[in-house]
Amino acid sequence: MQLIVYLTRRAALATFAATIAFPASADHPGENLDARMFEMEPYFQAIDAAQAPDFELLNAEGNPVRLADFSERVVILHFIYANCPDICPLHAEKIAAVQASINDGPMRDLVQFISITTDPVNDTPDVLRDYADRHGLDPSNWVILTKRPDQSDDATRLVARDYGLEFTTTADSDMMMHGAVTHVVDIGGRFAAKFHGMDFKNVNLILYVSELINNAQHRRRERSWWDRVTGVFQ
Repeated sequence: MQLIVYLTRRAALATFAATIAFPASADHPGENLDARMFEMEPYFQAIDAAQAPDFELLNAEGNPVRLADFSERVVILHFIYANCPDICPLHAEKIAAVQASINDGPMRDLVQFISITTDPVNDTPDVLRDYADRHGLDPSNWVILTKRPDQSDDATRLVARDYGLEFTTTADSDMMMHGAVTHVVDIGGRFAAKFHGMDFKNVNLILYVSELINNAQHRRRERSWWDRVTGVFQ
């Protein structure tokens, strides 16, 4: 059964890649990919902002991490907190399933998964280190981040707000009101898209990421060819 699922996924990726054609002059995937994905996935939202909001936070080991550190990869980013009783664990496990599919093939080294806690006071380094085991995430291309010591306790909630997502604390408990959004940042830092909620098809996110990578590689080949030609006349 696992072999059949794997072959079906690979066939779907190949079919999707073969059906999308982009004009040679395009600077980025642009409207063609977004329009195709919009037809396929009702929970898809194209953003296409020049740059995603950058941040500098800490990983579970206390080392600084910036979004810009992953400019050579597509980034799949989401916000969680460890004590969340419902949406966060389900969202993390959905992201883990997407990651497992991506890591099963050649995109593994070209995609970075980032989780950011919006409850840095309670999500201690030990809690953060345990998060991967609890939810099936692969630390080889996944990291969970928290605030720096010099930042306020709501610093990561402000980062979530920069991405258009609110985590609202309730007065009578430690719970937060929030939605589930999966953010996609293109190679080079362009804020490409959001996949809303929990009902989007995993394969559609995988296909979208695959085409972002294909188009980034295509742009690099075009620049390399142009550089060689123009170099002759310099």
